[in-house]
Amino acid sequence: MLAGAGPAFCLTPDVRVGILQFGTVQWVTDVVHRHALDTSHGITLTTATLADTGAGRVALMAKAVDIVTSDWMFVASQRAAGTNLCFAPFSSSTGGIMVRNASPIRSLSDLARCRLGVAGGPADKSWLIVRAAAKATTGFDLTETANIVYGAPPLLNAKLMQNELDAALTYWNYAARLETTACREVASVDDCARDLGLPAGMCLLGFVFHEDWANRNSDAINGFLAAATAAEDLLAGSEAEWQQVRPVMNAPDDALFGAFRQRFLSGVAHPSAEQQDAAARQLFTVLLRTGGKLGTDGVEQLPAGIFWPAPHG
Repeated sequence: MLAGAGPAFCLTPDVRVGILQFGTVQWVTDVVHRHALDTSHGITLTTATLADTGAGRVALMAKAVDIVTSDWMFVASQRAAGTNLCFAPFSSSTGGIMVRNASPIRSLSDLARCRLGVAGGPADKSWLIVRAAAKATTGFDLTETANIVYGAPPLLNAKLMQNELDAALTYWNYAARLETTACREVASVDDCARDLGLPAGMCLLGFVFHEDWANRNSDAINGFLAAATAAEDLLAGSEAEWQQVRPVMNAPDDALFGAFRQRFLSGVAHPSAEQQDAAARQLFTVLLRTGGKLGTDGVEQLPAGIFWPAPHG
């Protein structure tokens, strides 16, 4: 070093994460920023608020952000098409089939002749798992025996409460809202997965990023994943931490706040890449058998390399 020169500085890598307003990743990044968990793990975390999951995928493909949340089947379809994305598990929280408290529906077998709302569309992964479980446990295909209505979760919630639906299969955060408004869960998607012999707590949702970026910036991606895990650990062990996060949760009443918290914490899981790959291959077989190539986003065989290995140590 030249005489009189100042100290050498090592810039921490910037990691750009796309988040949804009020989404659970925003809860995690809020904790990361308040406790400077990014800098303590060798990165600088910046966030970009996105309109929806589709906008996140567009931003990732355009490399406007480094990381978004999506499902591993999206990664599989992109890898099959030649774009090597990777997936690191974030949450195993699943939705479920919700009914009003006074409903006589108690199990999958009771859905045969009901008006059933389904969040998403006919190829939604949770719906295919429920369909397969109903077929395995009762012998009937819900698409043939129930009156299926596909729609957006807020609409389905409203229709269920207005008695225009008998049951609704919806995502976990909308299920949590229904739990606080005189509704109960008949079966979770995780229950249905176990009925099919699939591992409990599979992570359908995770952090998605370009493999070449991660290979060039392994310290950055591993630092981000470590910071996110540290934030989850703080949320798991501190009531005060949840009170700090509450303003970004869109949970104005205590019952909804508690339901969000319980469902989020029950979904925290960090399976290894090997465990995740094995579970995914089992689930892929179910999706392909139940929904055909429509159920697997056009993929006939699960590509290798989908799951990013967790850092050691």
